[in-house]
Amino acid sequence: MKFNDQLMKNALIRINELQEEIIQKSKNISGAEDFVKQKLDLYEEDERIRAMAKNINLQEKQITDNFFNK
Repeated sequence: MKFNDQLMKNALIRINELQEEIIQKSKNISGAEDFVKQKLDLYEEDERIRAMAKNINLQEKQITDNFFNK
């Protein structure tokens, strides 16, 4: 399945809308707003860590390939 830029943009817009809806609804429940914000922060941190790990794995592959191909 191929994704085009517009489809991905629409998906991101919808995800942001749903996140905002959850935040708004959580304001009605004691302690839920903080919980939701913490979960979103953890999700964003997880995404950063995954990106860093991907870059490290790519660097490792390049180093290994260079080492064995020389």
